[in-house]
Amino acid sequence: MDRPTEQNTSGGQLSSPGLWSSVDASGTNQLRSIPGQLELTEVTKRSQLKSFLNLPRAIYNLEQSRYVMPLNLHMKMMMGKLGTPRKHFFLAHKNGELVARLGAKVHMHGRKKMLHFGFFECKEGHPDAAKALIEKVHSMYPDLPMMGPFHFRMEDPYVGVLVQGYEFDPYFLMSYNPPYYGEYLAQAGLKLAMDLFTYTVEDPKVLGDIVKESARRCRGMGVTIRPMNPKSLKTEARAVANIFNDALSRNWGYEEFEDNQIKEMVAMFKLFIDHRIVAFGQKNGRDVGCLILLPNYNPVIKASKGRITAGLIWRFFNSKKLVHSARGYALGVLKEHHGLGIGSALVDYMFEVGPKAGYQQAEISWILANNGPMNELSKAMGGRHNKVYRVFEKEALTDAKKHQ
Repeated sequence: MDRPTEQNTSGGQLSSPGLWSSVDASGTNQLRSIPGQLELTEVTKRSQLKSFLNLPRAIYNLEQSRYVMPLNLHMKMMMGKLGTPRKHFFLAHKNGELVARLGAKVHMHGRKKMLHFGFFECKEGHPDAAKALIEKVHSMYPDLPMMGPFHFRMEDPYVGVLVQGYEFDPYFLMSYNPPYYGEYLAQAGLKLAMDLFTYTVEDPKVLGDIVKESARRCRGMGVTIRPMNPKSLKTEARAVANIFNDALSRNWGYEEFEDNQIKEMVAMFKLFIDHRIVAFGQKNGRDVGCLILLPNYNPVIKASKGRITAGLIWRFFNSKKLVHSARGYALGVLKEHHGLGIGSALVDYMFEVGPKAGYQQAEISWILANNGPMNELSKAMGGRHNKVYRVFEKEALTDAKKHQ
Protein backbone atom coordinates (compact mmCIF):
# COMPACT_ATOMS: atom_id res chain seq x y z
CA MET A 1 0.00 0.00 0.00
CA ASP A 2 2.98 2.33 0.50
CA ARG A 3 3.42 4.25 -2.76
CA PRO A 4 5.90 6.40 -4.73
CA THR A 5 5.46 9.94 -5.99
CA GLU A 6 6.44 9.30 -9.59
CA GLN A 7 4.68 7.24 -12.21
CA ASN A 8 6.15 3.98 -13.44
CA THR A 9 6.76 3.70 -17.18
CA SER A 10 8.00 0.14 -17.53
CA GLY A 11 6.07 -3.08 -17.29
CA GLY A 12 6.73 -6.62 -16.16
CA GLN A 13 6.70 -9.58 -18.54
CA LEU A 14 3.99 -12.19 -18.59
CA SER A 15 5.06 -15.37 -16.88
CA SER A 16 4.23 -18.95 -17.76
CA PRO A 17 0.50 -19.70 -17.96
CA GLY A 18 0.56 -22.34 -15.23
CA LEU A 19 -2.82 -24.06 -14.93
CA TRP A 20 -3.90 -22.60 -18.28
CA SER A 21 -1.36 -24.82 -20.04
CA SER A 22 -3.36 -24.86 -23.26
CA VAL A 23 -2.77 -21.14 -23.69
CA ASP A 24 0.07 -20.05 -25.94
CA ALA A 25 2.41 -18.09 -23.65
CA SER A 26 3.20 -15.72 -26.51
CA GLY A 27 -0.38 -14.52 -26.46
CA THR A 28 -1.07 -15.49 -30.09
CA ASN A 29 -3.84 -17.99 -29.39
CA GLN A 30 -5.24 -15.92 -26.58
CA LEU A 31 -6.29 -13.09 -28.88
CA ARG A 32 -8.29 -15.20 -31.34
CA SER A 33 -11.99 -14.68 -30.71
CA ILE A 34 -14.45 -17.53 -30.87
CA PRO A 35 -17.05 -16.52 -33.50
CA GLY A 36 -20.53 -15.50 -32.40
CA GLN A 37 -22.94 -12.64 -31.87
CA LEU A 38 -22.23 -10.56 -28.77
CA GLU A 39 -25.00 -9.19 -26.60
CA LEU A 40 -24.32 -6.80 -23.69
CA THR A 41 -26.86 -6.57 -20.86
CA GLU A 42 -26.81 -4.28 -17.85
CA VAL A 43 -27.39 -6.02 -14.53
CA THR A 44 -30.67 -4.78 -13.04
CA LYS A 45 -32.31 -7.98 -11.77
CA ARG A 46 -31.48 -10.46 -9.02
CA SER A 47 -31.16 -13.30 -11.55
CA GLN A 48 -28.63 -11.26 -13.54
CA LEU A 49 -26.70 -10.48 -10.36
CA LYS A 50 -26.50 -14.20 -9.62
CA SER A 51 -25.06 -14.82 -13.08
CA PHE A 52 -22.59 -11.96 -12.56
CA LEU A 53 -21.37 -13.43 -9.28
CA ASN A 54 -21.17 -17.02 -10.54
CA LEU A 55 -19.20 -16.42 -13.76
CA PRO A 56 -15.85 -17.34 -12.10
CA ARG A 57 -17.19 -20.86 -11.58
CA ALA A 58 -17.11 -21.34 -15.34
CA ILE A 59 -13.60 -19.88 -15.69
CA TYR A 60 -11.66 -21.42 -12.81
CA ASN A 61 -11.46 -24.98 -11.60
CA LEU A 62 -12.43 -24.22 -8.01
CA GLU A 63 -10.98 -27.51 -6.80
CA GLN A 64 -7.55 -27.29 -8.46
CA SER A 65 -6.90 -23.66 -9.35
CA ARG A 66 -4.96 -21.31 -7.09
CA TYR A 67 -7.88 -18.90 -7.51
CA VAL A 68 -9.79 -18.17 -4.30
CA MET A 69 -13.39 -17.20 -4.99
CA PRO A 70 -14.38 -14.13 -2.95
CA LEU A 71 -17.39 -14.54 -0.71
CA ASN A 72 -20.54 -13.56 -2.59
CA LEU A 73 -21.63 -11.45 0.37
CA HIS A 74 -18.38 -9.49 0.23
CA MET A 75 -18.76 -9.03 -3.52
CA LYS A 76 -22.26 -7.65 -3.08
CA MET A 77 -21.01 -5.24 -0.45
CA MET A 78 -18.28 -3.98 -2.79
CA MET A 79 -20.71 -3.68 -5.69
CA GLY A 80 -23.28 -1.77 -3.66
CA LYS A 81 -26.91 -1.26 -4.56
CA LEU A 82 -27.91 -1.95 -8.16
CA GLY A 83 -29.31 1.08 -9.93
CA THR A 84 -27.03 3.54 -8.13
CA PRO A 85 -26.46 6.56 -10.39
CA ARG A 86 -23.20 6.57 -12.37
CA LYS A 87 -22.46 2.94 -11.46
CA HIS A 88 -23.06 0.08 -13.90
CA PHE A 89 -22.52 -3.67 -14.20
CA PHE A 90 -22.68 -5.49 -17.53
CA LEU A 91 -22.82 -9.07 -18.74
CA ALA A 92 -21.58 -10.19 -22.17
CA HIS A 93 -23.29 -13.15 -23.81
CA LYS A 94 -22.24 -14.86 -27.03
CA ASN A 95 -24.66 -17.25 -28.69
CA GLY A 96 -26.58 -17.33 -25.41
CA GLU A 97 -23.50 -18.21 -23.32
CA LEU A 98 -22.25 -15.85 -20.59
CA VAL A 99 -18.62 -15.16 -21.46
CA ALA A 100 -17.59 -11.95 -19.63
CA ARG A 101 -18.56 -9.33 -17.08
CA LEU A 102 -17.49 -5.83 -16.07
CA GLY A 103 -18.41 -3.08 -13.63
CA ALA A 104 -17.74 0.65 -13.86
CA LYS A 105 -18.30 3.68 -11.64
CA VAL A 106 -17.76 7.39 -11.98
CA HIS A 107 -15.24 8.07 -9.25
CA MET A 108 -14.87 11.52 -7.71
CA HIS A 109 -12.37 12.54 -5.07
CA GLY A 110 -11.70 16.22 -4.51
CA ARG A 111 -11.27 17.77 -7.96
CA LYS A 112 -10.46 14.43 -9.56
CA LYS A 113 -13.11 12.72 -11.65
CA MET A 114 -12.47 9.43 -13.45
CA LEU A 115 -14.21 6.31 -14.67
CA HIS A 116 -13.02 3.35 -12.62
CA PHE A 117 -13.70 -0.18 -13.81
CA GLY A 118 -13.50 -3.50 -11.99
CA PHE A 119 -15.05 -6.92 -11.38
CA PHE A 120 -13.58 -8.01 -14.72
CA GLU A 121 -13.82 -11.68 -15.65
CA CYS A 122 -13.69 -13.23 -19.11
CA LYS A 123 -13.65 -16.73 -20.53
CA GLU A 124 -10.70 -17.70 -22.70
CA GLY A 125 -11.22 -17.08 -26.41
CA HIS A 126 -13.39 -13.99 -26.01
CA PRO A 127 -11.17 -10.90 -26.21
CA ASP A 128 -13.88 -9.28 -28.32
CA ALA A 129 -16.23 -9.48 -25.33
CA ALA A 130 -13.67 -7.77 -23.07
CA LYS A 131 -13.20 -5.03 -25.67
CA ALA A 132 -16.94 -4.57 -26.15
CA LEU A 133 -17.48 -4.19 -22.39
CA ILE A 134 -14.68 -1.63 -22.04
CA GLU A 135 -15.97 0.34 -25.02
CA LYS A 136 -19.55 0.18 -23.75
CA VAL A 137 -18.88 1.67 -20.32
CA HIS A 138 -16.45 4.23 -21.70
CA SER A 139 -18.96 5.39 -24.31
CA MET A 140 -21.35 6.24 -21.48
CA TYR A 141 -18.85 8.73 -20.03
CA PRO A 142 -16.62 9.66 -22.99
CA ASP A 143 -15.22 12.81 -21.35
CA LEU A 144 -13.63 10.84 -18.48
CA PRO A 145 -10.30 9.00 -18.44
CA MET A 146 -10.62 5.35 -17.47
CA MET A 147 -8.58 3.37 -14.95
CA GLY A 148 -8.68 -0.02 -13.25
CA PRO A 149 -9.36 -2.68 -12.34
CA PHE A 150 -10.49 -1.47 -8.92
CA HIS A 151 -13.58 -2.42 -6.91
CA PHE A 152 -13.92 0.67 -7.16
CA ARG A 153 -11.08 2.48 -5.36
CA MET A 154 -7.33 1.97 -5.39
CA GLU A 155 -7.42 1.01 -1.72
CA ASP A 156 -10.19 -1.57 -2.17
CA PRO A 157 -9.54 -5.34 -2.31
CA TYR A 158 -8.56 -7.21 -5.48
CA VAL A 159 -6.74 -4.36 -7.17
CA GLY A 160 -5.04 -4.88 -10.54
CA VAL A 161 -4.65 -7.79 -12.93
CA LEU A 162 -2.04 -10.44 -12.19
CA VAL A 163 0.52 -10.48 -15.02
CA GLN A 164 3.38 -12.37 -13.36
CA GLY A 165 3.55 -15.01 -10.65
CA TYR A 166 0.76 -17.43 -11.57
CA GLU A 167 2.65 -20.24 -9.85
CA PHE A 168 2.08 -18.64 -6.42
CA ASP A 169 -1.07 -18.69 -4.33
CA PRO A 170 -2.82 -15.34 -3.89
CA TYR A 171 -2.94 -13.83 -0.43
CA PHE A 172 -6.05 -12.51 1.30
CA LEU A 173 -7.92 -9.86 -0.73
CA MET A 174 -5.40 -10.07 -3.60
CA SER A 175 -6.57 -11.03 -7.08
CA TYR A 176 -5.72 -14.04 -9.23
CA ASN A 177 -6.61 -14.54 -12.89
CA PRO A 178 -5.64 -16.34 -16.10
CA PRO A 179 -2.56 -15.07 -17.97
CA TYR A 180 -4.60 -13.76 -20.89
CA TYR A 181 -6.45 -11.08 -18.88
CA GLY A 182 -3.69 -8.50 -19.30
CA GLU A 183 -3.58 -9.16 -23.04
CA TYR A 184 -7.34 -8.83 -23.38
CA LEU A 185 -7.38 -5.48 -21.60
CA ALA A 186 -4.46 -4.22 -23.67
CA GLN A 187 -6.25 -5.24 -26.87
CA ALA A 188 -9.27 -3.29 -25.62
CA GLY A 189 -7.20 -0.11 -25.83
CA LEU A 190 -5.99 0.11 -22.23
CA LYS A 191 -2.38 0.91 -21.43
CA LEU A 192 -0.07 0.41 -18.48
CA ALA A 193 -0.70 2.92 -15.69
CA MET A 194 1.26 1.29 -12.86
CA ASP A 195 2.64 -2.08 -11.85
CA LEU A 196 2.33 -3.34 -8.28
CA PHE A 197 4.99 -5.67 -6.84
CA THR A 198 4.69 -8.26 -4.11
CA TYR A 199 7.42 -9.98 -2.10
CA THR A 200 7.30 -13.24 -0.19
CA VAL A 201 9.09 -13.53 3.15
CA GLU A 202 9.60 -17.22 3.77
CA ASP A 203 11.65 -17.06 6.97
CA PRO A 204 10.39 -14.43 9.44
CA LYS A 205 13.30 -15.22 11.76
CA VAL A 206 15.85 -13.78 9.32
CA LEU A 207 16.13 -10.01 9.10
CA GLY A 208 18.87 -8.14 7.29
CA ASP A 209 21.61 -6.45 9.33
CA ILE A 210 20.89 -3.08 7.71
CA VAL A 211 17.31 -3.12 8.99
CA LYS A 212 18.39 -4.30 12.45
CA GLU A 213 20.99 -1.55 12.76
CA SER A 214 18.53 1.11 11.56
CA ALA A 215 15.99 -0.12 14.12
CA ARG A 216 18.59 -0.02 16.88
CA ARG A 217 19.52 3.59 16.08
CA CYS A 218 15.83 4.51 15.92
CA ARG A 219 15.16 3.14 19.39
CA GLY A 220 18.21 5.06 20.62
CA MET A 221 16.51 8.29 19.50
CA GLY A 222 13.57 7.62 21.78
CA VAL A 223 11.19 5.94 19.35
CA THR A 224 9.03 3.25 20.95
CA ILE A 225 6.70 0.65 19.45
CA ARG A 226 3.26 -0.19 20.77
CA PRO A 227 0.76 -2.85 19.64
CA MET A 228 -2.79 -2.01 18.57
CA ASN A 229 -5.33 -1.62 21.37
CA PRO A 230 -8.25 -3.95 20.48
CA LYS A 231 -10.52 -2.17 22.96
CA SER A 232 -10.30 1.19 21.15
CA LEU A 233 -10.73 0.33 17.47
CA LYS A 234 -12.36 3.63 16.52
CA THR A 235 -9.49 5.57 18.04
CA GLU A 236 -6.95 3.26 16.42
CA ALA A 237 -8.63 3.58 13.00
CA ARG A 238 -8.45 7.37 13.28
CA ALA A 239 -4.75 7.11 14.17
CA VAL A 240 -4.12 4.89 11.13
CA ALA A 241 -5.95 7.35 8.85
CA ASN A 242 -4.02 10.33 10.22
CA ILE A 243 -0.68 8.61 9.62
CA PHE A 244 -1.38 7.36 6.11
CA ASN A 245 -3.11 10.55 4.98
CA ASP A 246 0.15 12.35 5.67
CA ALA A 247 2.67 9.62 4.86
CA LEU A 248 1.21 8.72 1.46
CA SER A 249 -0.32 12.04 0.42
CA ARG A 250 2.11 12.59 -2.47
CA ASN A 251 2.09 9.02 -3.70
CA TRP A 252 0.65 7.92 -7.01
CA GLY A 253 -3.01 7.01 -6.80
CA TYR A 254 -3.40 7.61 -3.07
CA GLU A 255 -6.60 9.22 -1.81
CA GLU A 256 -7.12 10.42 1.73
CA PHE A 257 -9.27 8.37 4.06
CA GLU A 258 -12.62 10.08 4.53
CA ASP A 259 -15.04 9.58 7.43
CA ASN A 260 -17.07 6.84 5.73
CA GLN A 261 -13.89 4.96 4.85
CA ILE A 262 -12.69 5.20 8.45
CA LYS A 263 -15.97 3.56 9.49
CA GLU A 264 -15.27 0.79 6.96
CA MET A 265 -11.80 0.42 8.49
CA VAL A 266 -13.31 -0.11 11.94
CA ALA A 267 -15.54 -2.85 10.52
CA MET A 268 -12.52 -4.47 8.85
CA PHE A 269 -10.59 -4.33 12.12
CA LYS A 270 -13.45 -6.08 13.95
CA LEU A 271 -13.68 -8.88 11.39
CA PHE A 272 -10.18 -9.47 10.07
CA ILE A 273 -7.49 -7.84 12.18
CA ASP A 274 -5.26 -9.71 14.58
CA HIS A 275 -4.25 -6.87 16.90
CA ARG A 276 -1.01 -8.66 17.71
CA ILE A 277 0.34 -7.94 14.22
CA VAL A 278 -0.60 -4.27 14.00
CA ALA A 279 1.91 -1.85 15.51
CA PHE A 280 2.43 1.89 15.93
CA GLY A 281 5.71 3.78 16.21
CA GLN A 282 5.66 6.59 18.78
CA LYS A 283 7.87 9.63 19.26
CA ASN A 284 7.34 11.72 22.38
CA GLY A 285 4.11 9.83 23.07
CA ARG A 286 2.65 10.60 19.62
CA ASP A 287 1.77 7.99 16.96
CA VAL A 288 4.05 8.75 14.00
CA GLY A 289 4.20 5.44 12.12
CA CYS A 290 2.13 2.32 11.56
CA LEU A 291 2.60 -1.20 10.22
CA ILE A 292 -0.43 -3.39 9.48
CA LEU A 293 -0.36 -7.10 8.73
CA LEU A 294 -3.50 -9.03 7.80
CA PRO A 295 -3.89 -12.73 8.54
CA ASN A 296 -4.02 -14.64 5.26
CA TYR A 297 -7.56 -16.03 5.48
CA ASN A 298 -7.49 -17.56 1.99
CA PRO A 299 -6.93 -21.12 3.30
CA VAL A 300 -10.05 -20.56 5.45
CA ILE A 301 -12.37 -19.24 2.74
CA LYS A 302 -11.20 -21.17 -0.34
CA ALA A 303 -13.13 -24.35 0.38
CA SER A 304 -16.41 -22.42 0.71
CA LYS A 305 -16.26 -21.43 -3.00
CA GLY A 306 -17.89 -18.08 -2.38
CA ARG A 307 -20.64 -19.28 -0.07
CA ILE A 308 -21.05 -18.72 3.65
CA THR A 309 -21.40 -22.18 5.14
CA ALA A 310 -21.27 -23.73 8.58
CA GLY A 311 -17.83 -25.08 7.70
CA LEU A 312 -16.60 -21.60 6.80
CA ILE A 313 -17.87 -20.18 10.09
CA TRP A 314 -16.17 -22.98 12.03
CA ARG A 315 -12.89 -22.44 10.15
CA PHE A 316 -13.05 -18.67 10.67
CA PHE A 317 -13.49 -18.93 14.42
CA ASN A 318 -10.66 -21.47 14.52
CA SER A 319 -8.46 -19.47 12.14
CA LYS A 320 -5.65 -19.09 14.69
CA LYS A 321 -5.09 -22.83 14.33
CA LEU A 322 -5.43 -22.79 10.52
CA VAL A 323 -3.79 -19.52 9.40
CA HIS A 324 0.01 -19.45 9.53
CA SER A 325 0.81 -16.69 7.05
CA ALA A 326 0.11 -12.97 6.92
CA ARG A 327 -0.04 -10.21 4.36
CA GLY A 328 2.05 -7.09 4.88
CA TYR A 329 -0.74 -4.66 4.07
CA ALA A 330 0.52 -1.16 4.88
CA LEU A 331 3.51 0.71 6.27
CA GLY A 332 3.64 4.49 6.69
CA VAL A 333 5.56 7.13 8.64
CA LEU A 334 4.70 10.82 9.03
CA LYS A 335 6.84 12.89 6.63
CA GLU A 336 8.35 15.02 9.40
CA HIS A 337 9.78 11.85 10.96
CA HIS A 338 11.29 10.34 7.80
CA GLY A 339 14.94 9.40 8.13
CA LEU A 340 14.75 8.20 11.72
CA GLY A 341 14.40 4.53 10.79
CA ILE A 342 10.87 4.18 12.19
CA GLY A 343 9.88 1.86 9.34
CA SER A 344 12.82 -0.39 10.19
CA ALA A 345 11.89 -0.34 13.88
CA LEU A 346 8.33 -1.40 13.08
CA VAL A 347 9.59 -4.21 10.84
CA ASP A 348 12.08 -5.35 13.48
CA TYR A 349 9.26 -5.46 16.05
CA MET A 350 7.02 -7.45 13.70
CA PHE A 351 9.76 -9.98 12.95
CA GLU A 352 9.85 -10.64 16.69
CA VAL A 353 6.13 -10.83 17.48
CA GLY A 354 4.86 -12.35 14.21
CA PRO A 355 6.36 -15.84 14.65
CA LYS A 356 5.32 -15.86 18.32
CA ALA A 357 1.75 -15.20 17.19
CA GLY A 358 1.94 -18.21 14.85
CA TYR A 359 2.74 -16.53 11.53
CA GLN A 360 5.54 -18.39 9.79
CA GLN A 361 5.40 -16.77 6.35
CA ALA A 362 4.32 -13.45 4.88
CA GLU A 363 3.74 -11.64 1.63
CA ILE A 364 4.35 -7.91 1.30
CA SER A 365 1.57 -6.76 -0.97
CA TRP A 366 1.55 -4.45 -2.59
CA ILE A 367 4.30 -1.92 -3.48
CA LEU A 368 4.43 0.34 -6.52
CA ALA A 369 7.04 -0.77 -9.01
CA ASN A 370 9.02 2.48 -8.81
CA ASN A 371 8.84 2.94 -5.05
CA GLY A 372 12.57 2.46 -4.60
CA PRO A 373 12.80 2.78 -0.80
CA MET A 374 9.95 0.34 -0.10
CA ASN A 375 11.20 -2.18 -2.65
CA GLU A 376 14.67 -2.02 -1.11
CA LEU A 377 13.24 -2.38 2.41
CA SER A 378 11.27 -5.43 1.26
CA LYS A 379 14.46 -7.03 -0.01
CA ALA A 380 16.28 -6.14 3.21
CA MET A 381 13.58 -8.07 5.08
CA GLY A 382 14.58 -11.14 3.11
CA GLY A 383 11.68 -10.65 0.72
CA ARG A 384 11.75 -12.34 -2.69
CA HIS A 385 9.94 -10.58 -5.54
CA ASN A 386 7.26 -12.98 -6.72
CA LYS A 387 4.29 -11.27 -8.41
CA VAL A 388 3.30 -8.32 -10.55
CA TYR A 389 -0.21 -6.86 -10.64
CA ARG A 390 -1.03 -4.31 -13.35
CA VAL A 391 -3.29 -1.27 -13.29
CA PHE A 392 -4.47 -0.03 -16.69
CA GLU A 393 -5.64 3.34 -17.97
CA LYS A 394 -7.27 4.85 -21.04
CA GLU A 395 -7.54 8.47 -22.04
CA ALA A 396 -10.88 10.24 -22.32
CA LEU A 397 -12.58 9.71 -25.68
CA THR A 398 -13.56 13.38 -25.98
CA ASP A 399 -12.37 16.72 -24.68
CA ALA A 400 -14.01 17.27 -21.30
CA LYS A 401 -14.05 21.05 -21.84
CA LYS A 402 -16.50 20.64 -24.70
CA HIS A 403 -18.98 19.08 -22.28
CA GLN A 404 -18.79 21.76 -19.62
